[in-house]
Amino acid sequence: MEKIKVMIIGNNDNRIYEIKSLLGNEKIAFIGFSKQDEMALDKAISLKPHVIIIQCENDYHDAIDSAKKIYIKIPGCAVIFLCDRFDMTMIEEVMLAGVRKVLQLPIDAKTLTENIEVAYNIEKSRLENTDTIATNMQSRIITVFGAKGGIGKTTVTVNLAVALAKMKKKVAIVDLDLQFGDVNVYFDIDPKNTIAELSQGKDSGDIDAIKRIMTLHFSGVSIVCAPKSPEYAEYVTPNNVETMINTMRPYYDYILIDTTPQFNDVTMTAIENANLVLLISVPDISTLRNTKISLNILESLQQREKTEIVINRVTKGLISIKDMQRVLGIPAKNNIALDFKTAVNCHNKGVPIVLDSPKSEIGKDLLKLAKNVVSRIDNNMS
Repeated sequence: MEKIKVMIIGNNDNRIYEIKSLLGNEKIAFIGFSKQDEMALDKAISLKPHVIIIQCENDYHDAIDSAKKIYIKIPGCAVIFLCDRFDMTMIEEVMLAGVRKVLQLPIDAKTLTENIEVAYNIEKSRLENTDTIATNMQSRIITVFGAKGGIGKTTVTVNLAVALAKMKKKVAIVDLDLQFGDVNVYFDIDPKNTIAELSQGKDSGDIDAIKRIMTLHFSGVSIVCAPKSPEYAEYVTPNNVETMINTMRPYYDYILIDTTPQFNDVTMTAIENANLVLLISVPDISTLRNTKISLNILESLQQREKTEIVINRVTKGLISIKDMQRVLGIPAKNNIALDFKTAVNCHNKGVPIVLDSPKSEIGKDLLKLAKNVVSRIDNNMS
C-alpha cells in the first residue's frame, strides 16, 4: 500500500517537531518541512506531498494565503490546518481556501493520522475525477550518501550528473562534503568561489548570486563547489543549504547533492529535501555493517521509502550481491562493476568515466544507473 506523503509548513520549530513526532505510522511518510515563506510553495511543488500540514498560530492570514496557492498549484494535495485556537470566522475563510481539515493543538497521533487519511482520500477522489495536471514540475533532488568514506560516492555523483546531462537534462551538483569535498577535482576545475563565499554573503536565496559562484563544466553540468579549506565549512549552515536548494529548484531538472559520510545537520537537510536518496555501499563486511545501520537510521527518520541502494565495485568474491540484499533486506537494482584502472585513470585526468570511457563495463553501469534513476524518480513524482 502506498504511504501517504506528508509535509509540514510552519514557523514554530518546537511545534513542527511535536507534529513530526506524531507521524510515526506505517501508513504515513514524513518527507520534509518548510518555513512559511515565499519558498514554501516551490518546495511543496518539488516534493509532491499528498498532504500538507500548516501549523499556524495567532495570525493565520499568511497560512490561508499559502493554502490557496497549494490548492491551485498542486492538484491532489490536501491541506490540514493545525492551530492553537480557532473560531467560526477563521473556519469559513480556510474552507474557502481549499483546506480539508482544521484541527486544534494539542492533538494525539491517532486523531491526526485518521484526519490525514480522510483528507488524503477526499483529495485523491477529487483528482481522479478531474483532468487537471500539475504543470509546474520542478527539480528532482538526488542526495548521494555513503556510510563510509572512499567507497565511490563522489564518483557516482559526478558520473550520474554527466549521464543525466547527456540525456538533455539541466543538471547541477552541490558538493556538501564541506571539509574535504573534491567534486571539482573530478571535473578538473579550480573554482574562484565556493558555497562558503555564498553563505558568508548571505546570498543563498539569490539565484543570480548562486550562479555567480557556480562553475559550468563543458558537459553541461553546473557545480557549486565545496569550501577550499576545511575551516570554512562552519560558514555553511543547514538553513543556508535549504534556502539554496529551494532557490535552485525552478532552474534545473536535477540537482545532485554529494555528502559527507556522517549524519550531521547539513547532511540531514540534504536527505530530508531529497526526492531520492542513493545509498552507496561496497561488498565488504565493514561497509555492509555501516550501510545496515544507516538504513535503520533512515527508517527511524522516515526517509527509508525514498532510499535506493547502489552497490559499487561489484566483483566475484566472498560477498555476493544476493548476500548483501539478504543482510540489508532491500533489493539492489543498481550495481556498478569494479574497474579501478578505468576509474583512477579518469579521475587523474579530471574527465568523468561516462565521457572518457562510456563503453567500458563501469561506464555502461553508470549510464544504466542514470536511466534507472530517471525512471524511478519520475514514476514517484507522477
